Amino acid sequence: MAKNELTLGEPRLGWFVDGDASTDHLAVMLRDTGTAIELVLPLKGMFSTDDPYSRWWSSGIHFGDDPDRTEHSYKPPRVLMVEDSQGAVVLVGCRSAGSSSRMHVGQGHIVANFAVLGGSHLRYEKVNGLRTDIPALAAWTRMSSMEVSTTTSRNNRIQSVQMKLTNAEPVPLARPLNLVMRSSWHTERPRGGFVAYEGVELETLVDRPRSWSDHLAVHSAILELVSIAGWKPFGIEDATVHRADDPLRSIAGGVLGERWLSVATHRLPEHKPWKRDPSFLFPYNEIGPRGVARWLKLRRAYGQVVKSMINILRSSSQWGDSSVVQSGIALEALGYLIDVNKNDGASLNRRKQMNFKPGLRVILADMKIHPLVDVDDWIERADAAYMSAKHPDRAALDSLEVLNTLRENLLVLRFWVALELGAKPKSLMAGLETDRLGSEFVPAE
Repeated sequence: MAKNELTLGEPRLGWFVDGDASTDHLAVMLRDTGTAIELVLPLKGMFSTDDPYSRWWSSGIHFGDDPDRTEHSYKPPRVLMVEDSQGAVVLVGCRSAGSSSRMHVGQGHIVANFAVLGGSHLRYEKVNGLRTDIPALAAWTRMSSMEVSTTTSRNNRIQSVQMKLTNAEPVPLARPLNLVMRSSWHTERPRGGFVAYEGVELETLVDRPRSWSDHLAVHSAILELVSIAGWKPFGIEDATVHRADDPLRSIAGGVLGERWLSVATHRLPEHKPWKRDPSFLFPYNEIGPRGVARWLKLRRAYGQVVKSMINILRSSSQWGDSSVVQSGIALEALGYLIDVNKNDGASLNRRKQMNFKPGLRVILADMKIHPLVDVDDWIERADAAYMSAKHPDRAALDSLEVLNTLRENLLVLRFWVALELGAKPKSLMAGLETDRLGSEFVPAE
């Protein structure tokens, strides 16, 4: 039996299930275009009056038989299903995406946020559980399922290798949606070989189904934390979901256990393989579950700061003027929020506002250690770079000076986050030596 999967560029032909028993079976095409999960429906053409689906692409059109648009459906259901020889695919977050039509034939396009491979009903708009495989999380936490032992001869040659793969106990991380971290592994037996893969998954799991956005908000928060620690736009390699009312069943229909189904999507940051493991500014073992819980609270209290940092990290031009502005916004917000949250607004002016330079000093005063060589010089450069990037009437700075100022801005922000989560000053200074932002930009020879 063919595996139930969506392969890039390969169409799947199957039957359409929309949850409406009154509509006829319809043959449709499902495909992954590389940028979207797309469903293509055949339509009866521009002059048809009995096509049950054509009105899904009729925005702005007036129908004399339904002037109030109450008798017919004018948009696709949020959840649809396709069944073919490979199995069922449940499409979640469906919306119309254009159509074309000739005299007697046409086609309509629907795109979906998520495709659940193997779902058996249409109730996947909410799910009980979500698991995401984040390779960077495995590299940061060093959580492993694998134990390897070797025996050697007297002349130190390896005689045997023994590998043991065991699921480690899940690590509770935070209360929201019962977030845990768990090890994962699987093996393959290619001809003449044996391959073992291990990873680390995040899991949210609740008794009452919650929206995808609720689950993803928690997973995205942890992905952001790992990305800030390594200062790389890390992504998700795989995702699976669970519905308690769609369990694993025997041929006779009996329940065998819970079922986790693979998800195809283009809505999540994609993992891009690296040639060598990334380095991190601060280690997970100093943060731990307590630090993760702190991160979720910090992310809420200092949302503008985190948002600006992630905007820079995921920007297509990390070192452009827009990133200079974003770093200034983050520093400006951080100085103000520290003063309000921790200092009772002691440094605010009479209008309850804070100027940029005093805000930078508030940030540094809140840190046990910082990455700067000359504090006063950085404050002047950070202010000049921020104002120059925002205001065209300000003198432009030397491009190399701007790059190094942006680099230092980001290090200050990341140091502050790390210290708030429990990282030790000594570890931060050690991490700075191998960090991506640790080395100063110098002129090319």
